Amino acid sequence: MALTANEIKTADEEIRIRESEYDIYRIRKDFPILRQRIHGRPLAYLDNAATTQKPQVVIDTLNDYYSKQNSNIHRGVYYLSEVATVGYENARQKVSQFINAKTHKEIVFLRGTTEGINLVASTYGKANINSGDEIIISHMEHHSNIVPWQILCEEKGAKLRIIPINDDGELDLDEYEKLLNEKTKLVSVVYVSNSLGTV
Repeated sequence: MALTANEIKTADEEIRIRESEYDIYRIRKDFPILRQRIHGRPLAYLDNAATTQKPQVVIDTLNDYYSKQNSNIHRGVYYLSEVATVGYENARQKVSQFINAKTHKEIVFLRGTTEGINLVASTYGKANINSGDEIIISHMEHHSNIVPWQILCEEKGAKLRIIPINDDGELDLDEYEKLLNEKTKLVSVVYVSNSLGTV
């Protein structure tokens, strides 16, 4: 079921409260790339929608993996493959617990959001979207969250509905609620716009 405008506003407020509890300077220290100064000022990296920077613990873990365990997971009966498989499954378990998933089997690691959206469109979408159904996206979307739905709607005879944005570059939640109806089968919207930076 899609969220209503009030539920979205409540969730946004809760997130803002939680964000205020973070010590941003302590967090920045975990990211070696952010120790740089550009034009005499600390690096401010704001392109996380495209590529996120990595904390030292991730860099160290990847280096350790490629130096000591690099092999196929779930495909070998030799030591390196077994060690890599255990590490992979342990990571799935940790992510599962972190996001409160029912089981680690719900966790699928992908290369990025673009691959994930395409996977949902080509699996869930092809199996569950039918002629006359509607998919809702917004005017703030990255291209990777537009094209898969356009293709799916064209293939299935469904309709792509677009949530407009207001003069502040934010979703028009009143218009969003008007778009929701019994034909709505999927809503896919960005949390932070890569082009506008709005939430």
